[in-house]
Amino acid sequence: MKDKLLRFWNFKPLGIFISSSIIIKSTLISFYEKVNSLFWKYNFLKCGTKLFIQRGAIIRYPNNIDLGNNVSIGRNVNISSEFSDSKLILGDNSQINKNVVIDFTGGMLIGANVLISADAYIMSHNHGLDPKSIPKKIFKVINDNVWIGARAIVLPQAQNIGKNSIIAAGSVVTKDVPPNSIVAGNPAKIIKTIC
Repeated sequence: MKDKLLRFWNFKPLGIFISSSIIIKSTLISFYEKVNSLFWKYNFLKCGTKLFIQRGAIIRYPNNIDLGNNVSIGRNVNISSEFSDSKLILGDNSQINKNVVIDFTGGMLIGANVLISADAYIMSHNHGLDPKSIPKKIFKVINDNVWIGARAIVLPQAQNIGKNSIIAAGSVVTKDVPPNSIVAGNPAKIIKTIC
């Protein structure tokens, strides 16, 4: 119990006031997020068990989204499409961390056991050289057991992220990533193959 209290309180007498307010606030937020997740569950096309959606998440066209079991969506995540007919499938045991932006305009399949770290951007459409043009859809597959590092950007032309791959933090992925690879840099290049 003392270890849990140390996260909020230094055990000095005046610190109890601020730590009490933090504990009350975090308890209320946790309750809100559990209720929020319950309501979201019935708004998706399909949804497995153990869905958890934190506050601030923006999800457009939920009726076009199919979620597996044990999916977690972090704070301020933005999942959207520019078309009402685009589909997103997110597999079991996948986690999308805070501030991630996922554009599923071109359609997207995200496999099981995928971890998308904070502030990553994943795009599935482009406008070519005319920003006012109608978006060109580009279908994207992120296979099972992929880890996309913090602040990585996966551009539309990277249509297939191979199974068991890792995209290093801050990388800009401009082309397909083979299975069992670690890519890094701008543009991202293979730096290691995983056995």
